[in-house]
Amino acid sequence: FLGLKPLSILKDAVAYIKRTRGSDIDIGTIDIDDPKTYKLFCDGGTVGTFQFESPGMQKYLRELKPSTFEDLIAMNALYRPGPMDYIPDFIDRKHGRKPIEYDIPIMERYLKDTYGITVYQEQVMLLSRLLGNFTRGESDTLRKAMGKKIKSKLDELKPKFIAGGKSNGHDEKVLEKIWADWEKFASYAFNKSHATCYSWVAYQTAYIKAHYPSEYMATVLSRNLNDIKQVTAYMTECKSMGIDVLGPDVNESQIKFSTNKKGDIRFGLAAIKGVGEAASESIIRERKENGPYKDIYDFMERINYAIVNRKCLENIAFAGGFDSLIDFNRSRFFIADQSGVQYLDALVRYGQRIQQDKQNAQQSLFGMAGDGGGNVQPPRVPVAEDWNHLTILNKEREVIGLYMSSHPLDRFGFIIRRMCQIYLAAMQDLTPLKGTEASVAGVVTSVTPMSTKDGRRYARFVLEDYNTSHEFTLFSKDYERMGMLIEQNNFLFIRGRVQPRPYREPEELEFKILSIQHLAEVSESISSIRVELDINDVCTTLTQMLLEKVEANKGKATLAFTVVDRANNVKVKLSSKKYRVAPTTEFMEFLENNEFNYF
Repeated sequence: FLGLKPLSILKDAVAYIKRTRGSDIDIGTIDIDDPKTYKLFCDGGTVGTFQFESPGMQKYLRELKPSTFEDLIAMNALYRPGPMDYIPDFIDRKHGRKPIEYDIPIMERYLKDTYGITVYQEQVMLLSRLLGNFTRGESDTLRKAMGKKIKSKLDELKPKFIAGGKSNGHDEKVLEKIWADWEKFASYAFNKSHATCYSWVAYQTAYIKAHYPSEYMATVLSRNLNDIKQVTAYMTECKSMGIDVLGPDVNESQIKFSTNKKGDIRFGLAAIKGVGEAASESIIRERKENGPYKDIYDFMERINYAIVNRKCLENIAFAGGFDSLIDFNRSRFFIADQSGVQYLDALVRYGQRIQQDKQNAQQSLFGMAGDGGGNVQPPRVPVAEDWNHLTILNKEREVIGLYMSSHPLDRFGFIIRRMCQIYLAAMQDLTPLKGTEASVAGVVTSVTPMSTKDGRRYARFVLEDYNTSHEFTLFSKDYERMGMLIEQNNFLFIRGRVQPRPYREPEELEFKILSIQHLAEVSESISSIRVELDINDVCTTLTQMLLEKVEANKGKATLAFTVVDRANNVKVKLSSKKYRVAPTTEFMEFLENNEFNYF
């Protein structure tokens, strides 16, 4: 028995769909020819499914365009070291770009479903009986010898196969060629029944994802709650699917990830560090029994302080869980009044006093006159300067594990998309980049100053972009030249060259840092922006939109246009010293959102 997480995900997803939609899904009897599911496979939209979610597999699925369950079984068996070499040929044969050929015509009986390519141990067993007169026992011995790579047993069976094949009228040279192929096949022979079972589970996960995308992804996220890297990757997938992943909210969140009426996914309260399931259950139970919380005072008056403690409330505030109940910046919770009491503590005292007064009133002879608590005044929101955006995001990250409401790199997004050749994920394998120069960008999340035995200073620092992080080392001379830029929370643009590491084996590569700049400086250094417009799109409305954006984002960079008439293959360049613009996030996103080409 294998303990597979996807089986738990399927069980949870089916139960969740039953709770939210009232739909009963018998996952064992779903349609094996479902068009929506095959479209998901054909599009390579398999992130979060079983067995088919790697980038390489997604690429091959988009090329293969699987149309039958047999295609999925074959891909499951082929996508492994060794048989992967046959995948391009498998795809070409399926789509008729290469002929489907058989060494002996009768082999079609067992190789038709895999387009003439031997993929499974079972095919070898059947063909050995068909061609070489092997008994069932002998064909199983052949399977075992191939599976365990027992060459002596294969050598023992070969003469019998050749003799049996010749007795059936087959050419000895062709039989020798088939056996040689099988010997090569022995190094990666795969069991079809195993591939079939795995492909069926994979198909089931893809079916649920295709038909119930929000519920499925919410379940996948919940099952990976403790793996922030996976959660980040699945949140990216949700975004590509058009599903928003929203931060925790005391009026909407469940314990784990859940979906709302719009089909968006909401972070669970238990995903916040220091909150836990007991406190989450208490907050949710009160909300269900007595209605949504009206405001922060109502929340503080109703929660159970025996379960929901001060640290729990602090982390909910940091995570933005109270944002829907307040009309002020969440940083105000942590501003102290003249007596040194933080607003959050004042709220807790207020809530506890209200509850105590109500309890006293119920126990008093005069308690029938009212609920009590009427004389307790709610604390006032303190007046103070709000935290900057980066501080808020860092607090959010501390308690959730990632940036939720936005990402600190968002304001430099256009630079990263336009001027960085690679993301940091590409640094995991530098081989494809050998001998090239490339730029990366990100925010510094940690710095470790160090020194050599002879006292020379250097530093290690971690740079993080939207999806991953990478540790760089800045050695002595480079540290002297660029080390002052390596500070936590700095936004950096780093240019480097991928080259062999000195004094090491030639195969070992490094990313040699050539220059470091603040991302803000890179933005400010942009001296001109040229926008390409299709002549058919140029109209008064477009002109007015552009003028409004230029007016709202005045700066130093010259703005020029190239008007293109594609029908007549004509380009006209227009320049003007009158219009100067700042390459702000707002302006650059306006260009990108309206699909303007710019450079």
